[in-house]
Amino acid sequence: MKKIMLRILLIVLVVLSPVLYLIYTFAFTGPMPDAEFQKKLPEIVKNLEVKFDGDGEETLVFIHGYPDSLELWDKQVEYFKDDYSIARFTLPGFELEDNGERPHYNIKQIRMIINAFIKGLNKEHVTVLAHDWGAAYASQYLKKNDLVDRLVLFDIGSFGDEKRPTINVKYTFALAVAWTLPEFLGDKLALYTADKILKIEDVDPNKTIADLRSDPRMTYPYWHLWNSVLTKNTTKATAIKDYGTPFLFMYGKDKKVWFHAKSWEKELQEQNKGQVEVVPGGHWFMQSSPDLVNKKISNWLNSH
Repeated sequence: MKKIMLRILLIVLVVLSPVLYLIYTFAFTGPMPDAEFQKKLPEIVKNLEVKFDGDGEETLVFIHGYPDSLELWDKQVEYFKDDYSIARFTLPGFELEDNGERPHYNIKQIRMIINAFIKGLNKEHVTVLAHDWGAAYASQYLKKNDLVDRLVLFDIGSFGDEKRPTINVKYTFALAVAWTLPEFLGDKLALYTADKILKIEDVDPNKTIADLRSDPRMTYPYWHLWNSVLTKNTTKATAIKDYGTPFLFMYGKDKKVWFHAKSWEKELQEQNKGQVEVVPGGHWFMQSSPDLVNKKISNWLNSH
């Protein structure tokens, strides 16, 4: 009888081991403690991969998202560098060349890194333009602040009180799991997520799997997203009525997976808290329609 029970217990443990592993990872592993992070913040910012272009009086700061790097903005930089000073950086762990490091900063810490980077520019005010996770991080500037006087968010808005689409829940969780796995398995899961779960052509018809980087070292933002959800430690988004920064929201219309709610977009315009521009293309429309996008940004900057 004891042998049977032992075998049953062993089978249960084997079956449940992946679940137990994920529970342990989400519950008992975490980023650098805040006190240590604060001490290392200057060094972290100093070691960011950065590029500076132009020497105009006004400064534009470009922030990319997953799975990109500062090179995402090449076509925008080429257009704006004659009239503006431009600063851009690659999020920790997103460098094109793998330096072997595996940053593990949570959402709050990444926002502090961005704040420190902007402060280090020694400009009275800057305009932030941000895409994907960069837009999620930069959404902190929607509320009137001392660092950013204009804000442009690309393709990532808010769902407000609406329930997130099922596909968004599935792919973000899969990428969160990819972070917890050994690297070769995480890479396969990240690639599978883009190809089979998210279906990249539904996100941007101008992209293929071959265009994307599947390296799981870049999926830590999704781990922190789900860690905050599962531990009920999420930060409430700024309400539209509290938006105090001149705000432009741009998104591509040619996609099946959406990263904002139409109700949020409608309320944003009804309350006159921001301008919305819809352009051809999918999630990476700034690359597929650069001339149109650059002109729309320029017109908005000139009018604000």
